[in-house]
Amino acid sequence: VRWFLASVLFGALISITGGEGAGAQQADQVRVSVDTQTYPRLQTTVTVLDGFGRPVTELNSQAFAVSVDGRPLPIQGLRTGQDPNAPAAVVLAFDTSGSMNEGDAIGQARQAGKALVSQLGPTDQVAVFTFSDSIQLVRDFTSDRGALIAAVDGITAAGNTALYDAVGAAVSTAARAPAQHRRAVVLLSDGKDEGSVSHIDRGGSLAGAQAAGFPFFAVGLGPSIDQAYLQDLTNGTHGQLLLAPSPQSLQSLYEAIGTTLRQQYILDVDAGDLDPASAKTLRVEVNHAGTITAAEAPLDLSRFAPTPATTPPVTQPATPVVTAAATPAPGGHGGGSTFLLIAAGGLLAAALAGAGGAVYLLRRRRPAVPQELRTPWRPRPEDPGAVFVGTGPLGNMRADAWLESVGPENAGRFPLGEDPVTVGFTGDCTICLPDGAGLPGARFRVWRREGVYMLHNLSRLGGVTVGGKAATWAVLEDGDEIVIGASRLRFRMGDGSGPA
Repeated sequence: VRWFLASVLFGALISITGGEGAGAQQADQVRVSVDTQTYPRLQTTVTVLDGFGRPVTELNSQAFAVSVDGRPLPIQGLRTGQDPNAPAAVVLAFDTSGSMNEGDAIGQARQAGKALVSQLGPTDQVAVFTFSDSIQLVRDFTSDRGALIAAVDGITAAGNTALYDAVGAAVSTAARAPAQHRRAVVLLSDGKDEGSVSHIDRGGSLAGAQAAGFPFFAVGLGPSIDQAYLQDLTNGTHGQLLLAPSPQSLQSLYEAIGTTLRQQYILDVDAGDLDPASAKTLRVEVNHAGTITAAEAPLDLSRFAPTPATTPPVTQPATPVVTAAATPAPGGHGGGSTFLLIAAGGLLAAALAGAGGAVYLLRRRRPAVPQELRTPWRPRPEDPGAVFVGTGPLGNMRADAWLESVGPENAGRFPLGEDPVTVGFTGDCTICLPDGAGLPGARFRVWRREGVYMLHNLSRLGGVTVGGKAATWAVLEDGDEIVIGASRLRFRMGDGSGPA
């Protein structure tokens, strides 16, 4: 009965393609997300649904074709979400605003969350957080089903709806998921972002979700949702929008999401022959019952592109100039003057070249000392710069931000502002760190967008971690420790003491 109801709900309520509804047969739907952590292998997660929104099962590797910008790539392996060696990391985000008390919506949400948890495999991990006036991480990632059920059972409803902050929190939380896990977010909301409690605006939250690269399953409950926003969120993340007209629909929808996650296909794709500097779009074609359906996902491998080598400038010796005064005089004595002039010029040029070389060697040997390279940025009085920073405390945080060196040997404090700041060991970095041993080309960029500070690892060799985890993209929160090579930095908001 539950599966039948879920099938009807998927066919009638999923608002993704704008099709004709449950009464008409529709084409398969394919969605793709790409994880580049193991480059040159790409972990490509493919969701295949039939015209009624049910997962298509029992496809083999011959049913898939992968290409990047028109160039076919070999598939080295195929697994499904049921494989314990292909675990999922799922973030459950629950709207707990006051309106969720109406019609026992909060009670039905609890039942739905527990139903999804029971659908997942033993190696899958789940994190639970709630959002209303603020964000609360109820349970961090765990595969302990008892702990997760207790966490879901404990949620209560009160306050307004910080929907945009919730999306930012979901991105930050999922980004911390254990390595090699397929990541996904299941977000429930029954209203619009209201109450002026979010610290990110609409555009910033959508941009952060799209850049993260994992799908959002957004569940819209009741008639008061911001369907346009949820649609943009799921379209931009290659996810799914599900509309529940009543709380009683939630459990079947969540069970169907759990089934979908368990039936995903994970392709191991060899991208070793690609030019990482130019790769832009990954395309997956799926042949199901003789019909080919395709989907695309953006592919950013720029951090793996080789860093151009820089050649130090070479000081050219000056060319001696022979003037009329050096012309031999009668009697042959002028020749000696010419020789002396040329010799003196050569000695001078050699001395200049030697001095230049000495200066260059001294500059090469002298350890770079981090400098405060810009005037500290201050928020405008009319914009206090309240910033959401992942799962940390939310409060009004000033938009001043700093990178602080950790350890006395690298003492320094570097202000961040509106402009992007590049940190690393190369001469073109805004902040040049002193010790690049082993990772001479490593660098990352930090910038502020819509009130959130983001980090992008630009190094093709990796070597950048945030909070102890390898990072490609990260939404920074106060106190995060960033490690690049042998250097450690700490990200701080305001004056470094936390909420203002």
